[in-house]
Amino acid sequence: MTATMVWKLDTKELDRIAAKLNVNRDAIIRRAAFEVEAQAKQNAPYDTTALRNSIYVVTDKEDNYSQAANKAKANNPEVRTEPHPKPTKGSVFVGPCVEYAEYVEYPGAVRKGGERPYLTPAAENVMNKYNSGEAWKELCE
Repeated sequence: MTATMVWKLDTKELDRIAAKLNVNRDAIIRRAAFEVEAQAKQNAPYDTTALRNSIYVVTDKEDNYSQAANKAKANNPEVRTEPHPKPTKGSVFVGPCVEYAEYVEYPGAVRKGGERPYLTPAAENVMNKYNSGEAWKELCE
């Protein structure tokens, strides 16, 4: 089973800003999720490409599990994958579908070279971008 990390976002201020930008909260959350996905793929170790290729986003409207699982298994069909559950409206899941992913992400990893976080730094970078206002400037331009 793959591990799950949860970040909560207070959406009161997000709703107020979104109303002024003529975009909705779900669109902003989706945008942030795809930014986390892109950065996590860049951060992921390149050992076999399975981990990097398995990172995907699930929203209440879209699920790219099958594409991610197929890419992860491209070089090794024995790689085991597991889908994320379907999120509720306004929520997203971002992460890998390969079963060994948490052993790479978390401290105490039992693998050659130990842990090599890729998802947490990506989520933190995107969160900081939105908290600093940088992302809002991009949306306003």
